[in-house]
Amino acid sequence: MKNALKFIVILTTVLFVGCSSDDSTTENDDAVFNSLQANPAPEPRNCESTSPLVGQSSELRFSAIYGISGTVTIVSDCEIEISDFFYNGQGPNISVYAGIDGDFEGGVNMSEPIQGRVFQGETLNLFLPEGASFNDFNSISIWCFEFDVDFSSAFFE
Repeated sequence: MKNALKFIVILTTVLFVGCSSDDSTTENDDAVFNSLQANPAPEPRNCESTSPLVGQSSELRFSAIYGISGTVTIVSDCEIEISDFFYNGQGPNISVYAGIDGDFEGGVNMSEPIQGRVFQGETLNLFLPEGASFNDFNSISIWCFEFDVDFSSAFFE
């Protein structure tokens, strides 16, 4: 039990330090940073509601380190609403991603980067890229794309 607890403390520390903001960058760091940027956020649009996931809601897994919580609702085949969204803004290169069965590395970006911004009970309406739908995706993540880390996620069935 002690070893498991030590492992959790070490892992939490590594993730917190590894995904914490650091304003000290060099010119070479900027080149790496720019190559890791999320794609631009998709534009709002109207789309159908054919996915069986439309209307479902799921809670984001609570993250004590980053203060993340909220409720994700699939509004249409291409839109989600995150209501009562909280995030302390402390991670670098954070965006909202859609994935399949919790696989976000191959997912798609749904938001502008949200690092450095504090959210306190806000509502976000976000869209999948053109051509994608919730017939293709069933999970949402608050994703640290610089380190490929899922800070919090919600799943739909």
